[in-house]
Amino acid sequence: MRDEFPSSVREVLAKRVGYLCSNPACRKPTSGPQEDPTKAVNLGVAAHITAAAPRGPRYDHDLTEPERRSAENGIWLCQTCAKLIDNDVNRYGPDVLHEWKRAAEANAARELEVRSSQESGSKERFRRLQQLMPALMSEMRADLTDNPVSREFVVLRRAWAYWASGHELVYYYDDHEELDNKLRILLNYGLIQDITHTNVGKFVLTEELVDNLTIQ
Repeated sequence: MRDEFPSSVREVLAKRVGYLCSNPACRKPTSGPQEDPTKAVNLGVAAHITAAAPRGPRYDHDLTEPERRSAENGIWLCQTCAKLIDNDVNRYGPDVLHEWKRAAEANAARELEVRSSQESGSKERFRRLQQLMPALMSEMRADLTDNPVSREFVVLRRAWAYWASGHELVYYYDDHEELDNKLRILLNYGLIQDITHTNVGKFVLTEELVDNLTIQ
């Protein structure tokens, strides 16, 4: 009789590595959408580090039945890697698999922390921009609400003559003090790109800036 993992253990093994294969040479995604919008495709396997039954790969006589069925004795792999480790038990012993598992879970934790840090940093950046240039941010937000697909803008003085192509947004030195310095801050943050090719400053809004200005 095999000591199989309960569904709750299989689920936690998959989630702890972000549904990626734990083999560091593989790291393939193991879950995704099925054609049926109510279902998902699963290509992952909750593999036993030490076998679920006698004479199985890496069987450990010293483990109890609950220990064999526990998450500590499992590793999440794609189907190919699950087959691989059971076909070459001398190469893929318990120590190797425990190390794969440890590294995969550590990598998943780092991904969560980095993304959280990036999101926090992005929010803090836009709070600072709102404080430094509230009028410019407000005008850009209103312009994007009225022109949701516009990305290019020029900076002018109202007295200047400029032949617009018809799709650029326009910001005026007359309306915003130290506009060049404010644009330099946006450039330093990578939130706009300078595409000037005449004597009139021309820029492109990045999608990060657009998202932060328009998505509530």
